[in-house]
Amino acid sequence: MYIAGDWLLSPGRPQLTEVVLRVPISDDASIYGVKDDRGGATVPFSYRYYVYRTLGTDSEILALLKDANPFLVTRDGAVKVDVESRSITVSVSGDVSDYHSSTLYRHANGSDYTVVSVFLNSRPEG
Repeated sequence: MYIAGDWLLSPGRPQLTEVVLRVPISDDASIYGVKDDRGGATVPFSYRYYVYRTLGTDSEILALLKDANPFLVTRDGAVKVDVESRSITVSVSGDVSDYHSSTLYRHANGSDYTVVSVFLNSRPEG
């Protein structure tokens, strides 16, 4: 019973369908905003924002970010991003359902990581 209940209540993997933001933050990393169409009739889609090593194509971004952890989940598909060194400021309008004040990305060599601070400016829709 526990396994069935856990499976029913788990959020599952995101259904990433469209890259809506791509902002470089260094030579080897970027911020990506991706639409998650997992919502149904009562829960609309959301947007997930990631810091990840720089990727080439939209299809590569959509495939690799399915298993990554976003630093921000919101209904705002048009966030504003300011980048300064190893910190970013994200301005959001509307609901924020998940936010982390720091994130990290793995370099292309697979063994080094860089921590990035995330500052959030949130304002009501309208």
